[in-house]
Amino acid sequence: MSTQDNQATTAASNGQATRTTAGGAGDKPDIEQIQAEIEQTRQELGETVDALTAKLDVKSRARERLDDTKRRAASEINLTKKRAATQLTVTKQRAAGQLTVTKQRAAGLTASARSAATDDQGKPTPAVLGAAAAVVSAVVATTLLVWRRRR
Repeated sequence: MSTQDNQATTAASNGQATRTTAGGAGDKPDIEQIQAEIEQTRQELGETVDALTAKLDVKSRARERLDDTKRRAASEINLTKKRAATQLTVTKQRAAGQLTVTKQRAAGLTASARSAATDDQGKPTPAVLGAAAAVVSAVVATTLLVWRRRR
């Protein structure tokens, strides 16, 4: 063993803290290393203090949470608007289709009623004339009865 190792072993066994440097270059490498460790510790401590400060700042945290809630609500509103617009378009298309079908049915019923009420020349059939005469007679009779009662 070397002399330096013996001195370090003897000092360590006596409970004394010693520092030996490689090659006897002095304390500069150790001082630089210690200063770097101190700087790193300061930086970590600063980050820890910032994190604790952020956690303790209730007003800022509440504001951030409110802003987040607003963003999510706006997103949901936009999504709901898009869904409603899509559903409206689908409903309009269905209604237009139903309207077309209803118009076609009405045209068919009108044509069948017209053909049943008229002959080949387009003149009313005797049954239609009789029904029309009955309706006119009923209206005239009702009008006369009401007129006589008022007098």
